[in-house]
Amino acid sequence: MATPSTLASTTPKTPPDLHAIQLRHKVAAPTFRALTGVASSPDRREVLHQACQAIEFRSFPIRQTERGFFRHINDHLPIAYPLPPTTNIAEPWQKVFLLVQVEVQRLGWPPKLSAEARRLLLQERPRIYQLLDRFLRCLVDILGHRRHGRGVVVALDVLRSVKAGVWEGADNELLQVAGIGPVKMKRLVDAGVKSIRQLARLEFYHIERLLSRNPPFGHQLLHLVSGFPLLSLHFDPIGPYPPVPASSRPDNHHQSLFIVRFIVGYDNDKEPSWNKSPWITLVVESETGELLWFWRGSVKRIDGGKELIVGLGIRGAKIKVSLACEEIVGTLIRTEHNVP
Repeated sequence: MATPSTLASTTPKTPPDLHAIQLRHKVAAPTFRALTGVASSPDRREVLHQACQAIEFRSFPIRQTERGFFRHINDHLPIAYPLPPTTNIAEPWQKVFLLVQVEVQRLGWPPKLSAEARRLLLQERPRIYQLLDRFLRCLVDILGHRRHGRGVVVALDVLRSVKAGVWEGADNELLQVAGIGPVKMKRLVDAGVKSIRQLARLEFYHIERLLSRNPPFGHQLLHLVSGFPLLSLHFDPIGPYPPVPASSRPDNHHQSLFIVRFIVGYDNDKEPSWNKSPWITLVVESETGELLWFWRGSVKRIDGGKELIVGLGIRGAKIKVSLACEEIVGTLIRTEHNVP
């Protein structure tokens, strides 16, 4: 994705060149044209579907030995976005679309593959995800270029879910923790512990009691989740930026700004280390979904709280703010604020 210097600081008068976005992400021309056709406020299905339509995925055709496997996933497993039952599942994009969904849903592969077919699919899997990551990041930049804030938020949501291996907002967030499978997760959820943030607040002996485990299991699990980013966000309206005096205005298109301050930080005792050094995105959009501001930075940059001063070109309206780690589900903070 674009860095703050290439996207966040861009104004509508000087947008990044679309061709530069294509070159940065190394996307084929037909794929790029398809991505530019995504609506300004897509849902998650449209984002994932369009990214899977990339021409590059034609390198991964559905083999005859895989058709029953993907048909079973579509017809019999509770994936989020199944294809119509009458669909002939034979296209490469369908392979990617269904594979990603069964894995993000954490349903496991159905036993419908021979050992050789399974080996071949496992071989292709890393490359499939590498390409999908590229296309989703490219789509974020395209939507940002067009100032489609709602689309940026949704595309980041899909990217985060794919990278984390669980859907944002689903009840299986705890499966991101090594050592917690479906059985342990169900015990925790039944006890009211549905998020990693909640898990991190438990005492070690409560964890051991809930999961029927002996020491030092609780200590080890708490040490593991201590690196999970507990993001924080503070909003402070500062005031209007005085407009240029009428006598010195070069034209009649001057618009005054309202200055606000965001303080982005984390509540962890030390720098979060989940996924090594996570990256964070902050998206500010209007009520109508227009992108007002975007920032992306490493968690290393928010130690002690990072102050971000932003000039917004709207007054007397609400703004929507989304803060999250780029690749970790459960870190999302969504807030709404009034701009006087």
